[in-house]
Amino acid sequence: MKYLSLISLLLLSTASFASGGGGDSSSPFIALNPPIVVNIVDGQRIRHMQVIIEIKLVDPANSAKIDLHKGPIRHELILLLSSQDAATISSALGKEQLRKDALEAIQKVMMKLEEDPIVESLYFTNFIIQ
Repeated sequence: MKYLSLISLLLLSTASFASGGGGDSSSPFIALNPPIVVNIVDGQRIRHMQVIIEIKLVDPANSAKIDLHKGPIRHELILLLSSQDAATISSALGKEQLRKDALEAIQKVMMKLEEDPIVESLYFTNFIIQ
């Protein structure tokens, strides 16, 4: 039953995001679609975490650069998110630290690929642990 509810959640999330794209080119905000889903360890249990992330660009004209490098960005975020401890990120302080770490990870990728961090802020617009 647990897996059925997770599959339903993923299907609904994917369907709702399939119709929308990233931000328009004049908006400084870009949603990193589709949602990122990873497994995390909680003691002896494996849990699932789904996050929806929006990033704020320093300059909205850089949205094409984000689209170009979504693969490496998502890769780094998946590695970061899947290494989290469920107990730590259950608190507000833990989520805030994770947000800062995720922002730093994206900026590091963009510095490597574009020699410009491009991203000013990162926001979790949905954060589910099941």
